[in-house]
Order: sequence, then C-alpha cells, then structure tokens
Amino acid sequence: MIKRTLVRMTIWNSAIVFSVFVILGGVLYGLARYKIYSDIDRQLVFNIDHMQLVTLITGEQVINIDSKEPERFLLNYYWDSNNTLIGRVYYKEPYISMSWRLLEKQNHTGPESIQFGNNTYRFVSRPYQGNLPEIEKLSNVPLKSVQMFTEITTEVHYLNRLLWSMGIGIGIGALLSIILGYALARRALIPIQKAWDKQQQFVADASHELRSPLSVVRGQTQLLLRHPDHTIEEESVPISAILKETKRMSNMVDGLLLLARGDSHEEVISCNPVRVDGIIKEIAKNIEPIMEYKQLRLQLRVEGEDFLINGDEDRLMQLFMILMDNAIKFTQEHGRIDLECIRQGKSVLLIVKDNGAGIPELELPLIFNRFYKGDSARNRGDHGAGLGLSIARWIIDQHQGSIRISSEVGRGTTVSIRFPVIGFRIATTPSPPGMRNIRARHNSI
Repeated sequence: MIKRTLVRMTIWNSAIVFSVFVILGGVLYGLARYKIYSDIDRQLVFNIDHMQLVTLITGEQVINIDSKEPERFLLNYYWDSNNTLIGRVYYKEPYISMSWRLLEKQNHTGPESIQFGNNTYRFVSRPYQGNLPEIEKLSNVPLKSVQMFTEITTEVHYLNRLLWSMGIGIGIGALLSIILGYALARRALIPIQKAWDKQQQFVADASHELRSPLSVVRGQTQLLLRHPDHTIEEESVPISAILKETKRMSNMVDGLLLLARGDSHEEVISCNPVRVDGIIKEIAKNIEPIMEYKQLRLQLRVEGEDFLINGDEDRLMQLFMILMDNAIKFTQEHGRIDLECIRQGKSVLLIVKDNGAGIPELELPLIFNRFYKGDSARNRGDHGAGLGLSIARWIIDQHQGSIRISSEVGRGTTVSIRFPVIGFRIATTPSPPGMRNIRARHNSI
C-alpha cells in the first residue's frame, strides 16, 4: 500500500511541479511576446496616425513623424481607389511582390503579421485622411488607403529562440519534477510509514499479549468442562486463574482504549486546582500493605504544603500508581523507594527513586513505547502489558508537564516529573520525612 501511495504521490507531485514550470514558462514567453509586439504596434500606429508633410529650408517637402520612439526601418504603401500602388517604381524586391499580399488587407486597421519568404513583417492599415497632398499628385485618382509596415524577423527569431530554450528548460524541468516529486513523496510518506510500521508493530504486540491470557482462559475452561460434576470450591484454582487473566485482559483493553482516545483527542481530562502533595501523601498511605508484604522501605519527603496545580486528580493518582508499581516490581526485598515533592521556582518537582534492578542505557529511549518490556521485566516474569509508561507520559503531557528518567543497572532508577504550579504555601513546621512500609491496590498495566 505504501509503495502504491508513493507512486501516486510521485505522479501528482511531478504533475504539479511540471505544471508550475509550464505555466511560468508560458507566462514568461507571453510577457516577452506581448512586450515586443506591443512596442512595435504602438510605434506603427503612432507613426501612421501622425504622418505629415513638412517643408525643408530647401523647399523640398518630406513626410515627417514627430515621435520620440527609437527609429526603426519603416516603409509605406499608398493605394488609390483603383487598388494601384502609387509610386511603384520607387520600390524594390521583395517589397513589390509583397505589396499584393498587403493589398487584400487594406481594411484591416489593427496591427497584423505576415510571412513573406523567410521574413516576417508587421503592418497596420488606415483609410487615407487627406494629409499628404504631395502623394496625391502622384495619382490621377483619389487615394484610398495608407499602409505602414516594418520587418520583425529579428524579433520573431528571438522569440523562437526563447521558445526553444524554454522548451528545453521545461523538458529538464519535467525530469527534475519527477525527481523532486519522488523526493517530496518520500519525505511526505516518512511519518505515514512510521505510523504504519508503528500500527503493524502495535497489532503484532497486542495480538501477542492477548494470546497468552486467552490461552490460559481456554485451557482452564477446558479443565472445568472435564469435570462438570465438581463444585466451585473443587475447581477454585482454574476459576481463579480465569479471573486473573480476565482482569489482566480488561486492564490491557482499558489502557489501549485510553491511549487510543488520547491519540484521537477524544479523551479530555478535567482540570481543577489539585493539591499534588496531598496526592503523594495519599499514595504513600494507600500502598502501605504491599510495601510491608515485600519488606520495602519508603522515604517520603514533602517540602511545603498546598502545591496546587491544574489537573485531574484521578489521572494524577493513576500516574503515581503506575510509577510506584514499577518501582515496587523491580526493587528487591529490603530495598528502598524514595517519594519526594519539592518546589522549584514556579514548578513542583516530583521524584520516584528506587535502588532496584535499573534499566540498561540502550533501553531508556524505548521505555515509553507501547508494549515495550525490557529484559529485566521479562527475566522477572512480569505479567504487565507494557502500557504503563505510555499512559504515564500521556497523563503528564495532558498536564503540560515533563518527565525525565535516569537509571543505572544494579543501582536503581530515578523518575523526575515537573508540573507548573498555580500556588503553594510554605509549611510553618517542617514535616518530618516519613519512613513507611506501603502497599496499594494497583493494576499491572
């Protein structure tokens, strides 16, 4: 599909670029032709309309045109009412032969071009206005019309050369348009290709993650069907396994739906002033049982009170539960987890730090990818779907916050989150750092 799209986009881009070249070339040629012909036509029309006889100091009468235009070679034809060329003996070839071509065009008052031999001429015709009495004396019958023409072979040659040059340029432009169209299509398809690859990877990962719990549910269900006479108590083990895997699939689907709605901007958080230090303290209190069960220590440190941020309390609770859940999973017995809430300028800094297994440096750029599980998670048999940190980052982004994770294998991981605050209050009496064993009801996402 991507290849077909690339071909289509290349064709469209090439056609658009080629069309631009053709249009620009046509406009350039049209402007050049219009400028050249308009200058010639203006001079012809002005000259034929302003011809007048003037008498020189020698007494000779000549035709004069009071024009400020640059001089160019002009020739006149005078026709009488019998369509006879007056003063024919004064003309040379090819002007004598060409006169019969112009004879038929006496009534064409607008400027026109004619081709005669290898040369091109531009002419204009006017009915005789009686302003040339000396010319009238050359004929026994009244004058009928006057024609003025000039050779424009050089200008036509220039325009033809320009047209050929532009044709070659457009041909080269067509080739460049194909190359440029392909390059633009490739560049435009980069995010589409990444999105496609990401979607394919997402489908593959989702299928893989769902296959395991579905296999367990199917296997345990088959065991139940082998003993239809057994009581629920006798089959509590397979029923418990089915419930566990069903819950796992439900959590996974909920996480996927949340991320999907977030990607399409359908999931909107409800922002209200929230005390983030209160959430931290509540989290510490709620997870006390599991900390005690895993023999872990929690160092709680809150500097100040009433750290107000604009946020969704439920989503912020979910965020810190995800981070605490990861810290608990990868911290060995008798380990320590630090949970801190510190004011820094106009923001509040929240830190979750553990001294657990840590994350290899090469895996750090990948930990926010959906369904990604590091080697440490797989080695410990983690049953999460690998969506937790993806959801965490989405929640942080929705609160205009930032997250930074640093880790060292064997020494632990530090997660730093920063939110802009809208208000705070310095505690009148410092709260002693709490050292608690903490547990909380949480989902493995």
